[in-house]
Amino acid sequence: MVWQAFLKNLAEKFWSPERLAQYSVKFVGIILIIVIALIAYLIISKLLRKLFEKKLGETQARRIRTIVPLTNNILKYIIFFIALIMILHELGINYSAILAGAGVIGLAVGFGAQSLVKDVIAGFFLLFEDTVSVGDVITVGNEGGLVESIGIRNTRFREFSGLLRVIPNGELTRFGNFNRGFMRAVVNISLAYEQDAEKGMEIALNTANQWAAENKEIVLEEPFVQGILDFGSSGITVRIVVKVKPQTQWNAEFELRRRIKKAFDAAGVEIPFERRVIYTKQD
Repeated sequence: MVWQAFLKNLAEKFWSPERLAQYSVKFVGIILIIVIALIAYLIISKLLRKLFEKKLGETQARRIRTIVPLTNNILKYIIFFIALIMILHELGINYSAILAGAGVIGLAVGFGAQSLVKDVIAGFFLLFEDTVSVGDVITVGNEGGLVESIGIRNTRFREFSGLLRVIPNGELTRFGNFNRGFMRAVVNISLAYEQDAEKGMEIALNTANQWAAENKEIVLEEPFVQGILDFGSSGITVRIVVKVKPQTQWNAEFELRRRIKKAFDAAGVEIPFERRVIYTKQD
């Protein structure tokens, strides 16, 4: 029968002992390529990590946490792309035509995906200029949080509430970074109009100096009182300022407020509360 002859010829062509031997050799070659690619990726990634740690040192640990994952991702794409080309060659497929077609497609996609190219270039300059790193606390517009990862195309940071935000690198044109150089703990204090302002500022400053003496590891400059900032509806506002290390200003402000409130209560310093004075006039 025709079908039997066709199946027989098909079996002789693809399932003959010679063919099976060839398939076995190609299969073993493909497995070796994959294994070698995995081993190369692991070895090179470890060598790059050690190199970055040696060059940057422990003082730039945030930058290491930023650059190493990104470098590993790029390395993974390169190694496995080379492995794919070798597998195609092992299978006898003409990969040059595929590469030429991929180049044309890539050029067309490049024209149509300009925002993607913009994000990649912006991400490169973010890393090159070290304006942001993993572990930094940043603000973008009205949002802010802890940077968890910086990729080729986008940056991810998590807000205090736990919400994870993903921002394309091309949109990180204007942002604030709490982890560069130093920060200032700023505490505004309200005093009643009936209260002696000089006494209130003196107690607040002494309390801040005592706190600074107990936290020398984070304090960069001695606290100081800026003076009277505002005359409110029921009191005046003064400000205590102290320069501290990055990411310590929030806990410093919490502790300073707690201690100053306790010191005011002990000294009888009056903190204002909402009040209204009504005058009556008789004709």
